[in-house]
Amino acid sequence: MTSERQRPYPGYLFVLEGIDGAGKTTVCDIIETRLTARSFDVVRLREPTSESRWGVEIRQRSPAGELSPQEELDLFIKDREWNIENRILPSLRAGKVVLMDRYFFATGAYQSTSTGLSWQQILQKNREDIAAPEPDIIFVLDIPVEQGLSRVTGSRAKKNEQFEQYERLLLVRNAYLDMSQNDTGNYVVVDATKTIDEVVDTVFQHIRTYLTKNVHEEN
Repeated sequence: MTSERQRPYPGYLFVLEGIDGAGKTTVCDIIETRLTARSFDVVRLREPTSESRWGVEIRQRSPAGELSPQEELDLFIKDREWNIENRILPSLRAGKVVLMDRYFFATGAYQSTSTGLSWQQILQKNREDIAAPEPDIIFVLDIPVEQGLSRVTGSRAKKNEQFEQYERLLLVRNAYLDMSQNDTGNYVVVDATKTIDEVVDTVFQHIRTYLTKNVHEEN
């Protein structure tokens, strides 16, 4: 985990990452509620978006495995560029707390298993080609693949043919863990096998401490 980033805007960006079934969406829901109750202006975002035409295409075609690895990577980056310009940067410039369910680290973890590019190359592409803002903290909710798949496949009947495969998710999990140790971002790895309350408490404590420290320093 690296030191805190330089602050080019008054807002904050926190990202939750992890393999399918790690609990990202549920944790985001509860963290959003807790921050809002403490009078923070929270903007909740997720990727791929449901608003840009590229995000819609990913959501429609990716689950059935209709996209080639390169097509998928290109669509994710175009969707993210739209999200940055239209949602992320305006919110950060307005001083809001942006809470994201996946960001470009997910693209690095997942697409590195299929495109022939390393996660390092994919993260660099996002940072340099579309100037993706760096999060204040990247939370990696870590869970064994078997447990993640069990949660996902047990919650709905139809499997995502593109992502919900044991061998691929094993590579994705390893990529996330490697990323957390060797990338320049500010990572916190959270044991997602614990109860949802324990996971939420861990994430929230890190966010609250970070916000309290930085708001105090800026004032």
